[in-house]
Amino acid sequence: MDNTKSNFRTRKNEIDSYFKFLTIFDDDETKIQYKKGGATVVEKVQPQFHTILIANAFLILYNLIESTVRNSIVEIYEIIETEKLTYEKLSKKIKQIWIKQTTDNLKEGTYNQSTLQKYIQELANEIITKETVRLSKDKLDFSGNLDAQKIRELAKKIGFKKSNDGRNLEEIKKKRNRLAHGEQTFYEVGKDFSVRELRAFKDETIEYLSDVINNVETFISEKKYLELTLS
Repeated sequence: MDNTKSNFRTRKNEIDSYFKFLTIFDDDETKIQYKKGGATVVEKVQPQFHTILIANAFLILYNLIESTVRNSIVEIYEIIETEKLTYEKLSKKIKQIWIKQTTDNLKEGTYNQSTLQKYIQELANEIITKETVRLSKDKLDFSGNLDAQKIRELAKKIGFKKSNDGRNLEEIKKKRNRLAHGEQTFYEVGKDFSVRELRAFKDETIEYLSDVINNVETFISEKKYLELTLS
């Protein structure tokens, strides 16, 4: 989990720096000073600018959520490939993920009998010849839908321990999507939140994701990705 932890620390530090900057503008009397044409200009920070900065924090926090969850799952996928594990050695849950990934292109109404037979034959050959199972990280398409409930569903699907709470992750996801899809302006999103409220979102998010990382690390160290008889 070294890569995931390193990436998490880097992004966390970026967020802490952003919030430190954000706090400076939390005072209605905050002014900025800059040079223009050889003269020193001092201007009062407009409240609307501060509100936009608050809204932008939702994008930064969601970026942390999605990158951390993605990196954690990729670590599981990579250890399976590194250990050159074959189908029969993997847990039932991991087997199901691999089968789904392998057959994802089979959409109802888009294939005929010969195509289906080909897929079945390829699956059977990979299992019988004991080829190393390779899970694709490109299949991890969260589409901006990650919140605590979705992460718990992923934990159940893969087999690592679920993390508790994380209720504010849903609000972060919703605000991020409204900004990303152009449904609301940055001002419309940010005007209903204070820096103090947003800091509570940040602290809960970091605590929740730290627990996710620990749970995935335990899953890997205890080799829960293996069939029970082999672990």
